[in-house]
Amino acid sequence: MDVNETGRGVLIFVSALITIWLWAPLSNQPSRTASGTIINETYFGPLHYLVLHTELKEPDYKMERRLARTRLAITTLLSAGLWVAVIWKVKGKPLTPAEEPQEG
Repeated sequence: MDVNETGRGVLIFVSALITIWLWAPLSNQPSRTASGTIINETYFGPLHYLVLHTELKEPDYKMERRLARTRLAITTLLSAGLWVAVIWKVKGKPLTPAEEPQEG
């Protein structure tokens, strides 16, 4: 299957969106305790490779991160595998040259 220039662009764009989805903070669950403290959990990526736990009660602010190394490794492998496949697909097939008009 030949991949033309438009197809390459779409493939790279969709791959970039997937990469952002793999790494971006995706969910946030704020809650308030009876004492007025606001507790917030922010989860990064669909595998939750990083959880950012924050607690806010004026004037104190506490932030703690929990990194899941196995989930981080899986996220890294998925991201790297995606881009290796994209580069292989994009560079593996030459662009078909535009047909030049014949003279004469």
